[in-house]
Amino acid sequence: MTTTPRYTDYDTWAWLYNETMGPDYSRAQLKFLRQVLLPDLSSNAAILDLCCGTGQLIQPLMAAGYEVTGLDGSAAMLTYARQNAPQATYLLEDARYFQLSEQFDGVFSTSASLNHIMTLADLTQVFGNVYRSLRPGGRFVFDLNHPAQMQKWWRNRIVEGEIISHYAWRLTPEYDPATAEGAFHVEIFQAQSLTSPLARWTQLLKQALYRLLSLRRLTGLRLRLLSRFEKIEPTWTRSRLTYRVKGHSLTDIHTALETAGFIDITRQTIDGNPTLDANHSAHFICRKS
Repeated sequence: MTTTPRYTDYDTWAWLYNETMGPDYSRAQLKFLRQVLLPDLSSNAAILDLCCGTGQLIQPLMAAGYEVTGLDGSAAMLTYARQNAPQATYLLEDARYFQLSEQFDGVFSTSASLNHIMTLADLTQVFGNVYRSLRPGGRFVFDLNHPAQMQKWWRNRIVEGEIISHYAWRLTPEYDPATAEGAFHVEIFQAQSLTSPLARWTQLLKQALYRLLSLRRLTGLRLRLLSRFEKIEPTWTRSRLTYRVKGHSLTDIHTALETAGFIDITRQTIDGNPTLDANHSAHFICRKS
């Protein structure tokens, strides 16, 4: 097992990811897996969830009869994954270095996890590790944010966030097309205990407003409020987490997959459109010969 400081950084984010993005993202991802991966597998196939995070995809797959292993480099992420899907098998491993023999019928990686692999050489190494872990004919499915998409949307503006009764968060991505590197910043605000009756009453009124702002049609207003949240809630503590990512070109990804030995390589949007554009991430589907 190899660990790195990069993975330790994700421990701090694990509780928030488990509460918010993990459940939110998993619904569309599970639908995609049901369309492009699961139909080619037997009912009790062995599947590897690479960079599984807090494991929201694992429990529904276990419930459907699959044998699922979750692999992640963050111990804290895996702690939540074990709570969410206790019957699965888990491995605390670095995606660049794990070594498993041919034991899986399918491997998937979602939520653009592989964008956190910062060099093409390391990404090629990840693909090689996946290839060796698959049985002959096994499928590998994953998604990545690509440069055109990142250049359009990662503009150093808040794109996601929520306000709950006792915490709030906001996500701000940025991207430099000159280096094809970017980062996303997660800022977390946490409420402090209130002793004044007036302060508690004021906070109750604010919480009613925050619940209203959770409506999807009020997303724009919620994001505007989050952009100045430290002024609205000056007593809440604030922490900032930054995660670096790489915008690997689609051509380089295809070549790296071929180098690892994969065949029948295709890519599409999550909705199945084979034509990619700046509005959608790239979902790759390939097979071990």
